[in-house]
Amino acid sequence: MKTKITTLLFALVFTPYVCLAKGAPDVVDSFQQQFDALLNVVVVCPPGAPTRFVDNGDGTVCDHQTGLMWEMKDASDSVEHLNNPRDADNNYTWSISGGPPDGTAFTDFLPRLNGTIASTLPSEQLGGYRDWRLPTSAELQSILDCSFSPCIDPVFGPTAASYYWSSTSSDASVPGGAWFANFGSYGVGVIHKSFDRHVRAVRGGR
Repeated sequence: MKTKITTLLFALVFTPYVCLAKGAPDVVDSFQQQFDALLNVVVVCPPGAPTRFVDNGDGTVCDHQTGLMWEMKDASDSVEHLNNPRDADNNYTWSISGGPPDGTAFTDFLPRLNGTIASTLPSEQLGGYRDWRLPTSAELQSILDCSFSPCIDPVFGPTAASYYWSSTSSDASVPGGAWFANFGSYGVGVIHKSFDRHVRAVRGGR
C-alpha cells in the first residue's frame, strides 16, 4: 500500500535474515486471507459525538473519521505484564523468522485480546469482540498527532513515546522488515520483524 510518508526512518542495523522454511508462503497467504476478512468488518460509532475520537467506556475508542475502533491502553508503570494485553509497557515481535506473522504480536497479544488463547476466557474479549488485529501502516499513521506528547490523543490511554508495529510488511528492498510508527517523534519507517516493539490493536475498516 502506497502512503504519503512524512518521515522515513530506516534502521541502520538489522539482525541476520533467515530464509523462510518450505511451506511458509502458504502461512503468509492464509494470514492475508484472514486479514482481508477482518478489514471488511463494519464498526458503528455512537451517534452525535462532538469529537472525532469517542471513549466507548469499555476499553475501546471509536474514530468517527475513519470508522475504526481502537484498543485503549492501560497500566503504564514501566513494567511489562504480558498476561494483560492492554498493558502499555508490553513489547512484542512481528515474526520470529523475519517472514510470516509468527511473532508474539500474533501468537500472544492478539489471541489474548480476542479471548482465544487457552488461558483466556471468551468473556475477556476486549469490548466483547474477537476480530482485533494489528493496524495497517496507513491506519496507524492516521492517529499520529504531535499536538500531544506522546503523539496521540490522550483518549487512547497511556502510550509509549516509541515504535508501534503495523501489520504492513516492507517490500523486497528491505527483506524481513515491517513498517512501524513512532509516537515519540511522528516518524515512520521499517525495522526487522524480530525486534520487540509496542502494539495497539484495531478493528473494522474499508
